[in-house]
Amino acid sequence: MATTLTLYRGEKSQWWPSPDIRLMSGMTLYQPWLPAGVSSLWAKLQQEVRGQLGLSLAKKVAAYGQYLRASGRPFALATAWTSMGSFTSDYNYVIKIPNAHLFYWGGTKDKPDLGDEAKIAAPSQVTQDFIVLNAPTLASSTVLGFGHNTGTKEITFFHDLPIGLIASCNGKAVSQLNVKKKSDLSFDQQVKYRKFLR
Repeated sequence: MATTLTLYRGEKSQWWPSPDIRLMSGMTLYQPWLPAGVSSLWAKLQQEVRGQLGLSLAKKVAAYGQYLRASGRPFALATAWTSMGSFTSDYNYVIKIPNAHLFYWGGTKDKPDLGDEAKIAAPSQVTQDFIVLNAPTLASSTVLGFGHNTGTKEITFFHDLPIGLIASCNGKAVSQLNVKKKSDLSFDQQVKYRKFLR
């Protein structure tokens, strides 16, 4: 069941540049997992979940989810499916993922895999952790997210989000944010922001 996910992300100005610089290459990660194709990222995520030793599949998934949420990870981008409690920072972004397909975790504790498609259209329907794609299959998806059964129903992405998925910041559409080009930056700015630029 495809749906459009509307997600929220707040960023503080002491940690992140203003949106005109932040979004120059889309919403990027500090240190993304490489290579960045969804199939490769999925293999890495499976490996990371499998590494939670001595636990059932559900507990492995929950343990890795807790690790992701404990503090910011340079290879992950945290968002929330609800605005409450997640949308009170200097830069408040709205992200839209069209054609989103949600799946439960399947497989075994030693080989976690994509499970059944979840019939979830609203955060209030979430009862367990899930996987987000923007296509019916991993092979055709360009998005990979880890959905968490938490208060704000967080979804963690493992790749840069292209600017086309960013709907607004602080109520302004991306077209109103005067997003800069790399050529607009001074040499010092290019060095300062190099981890955000692609």
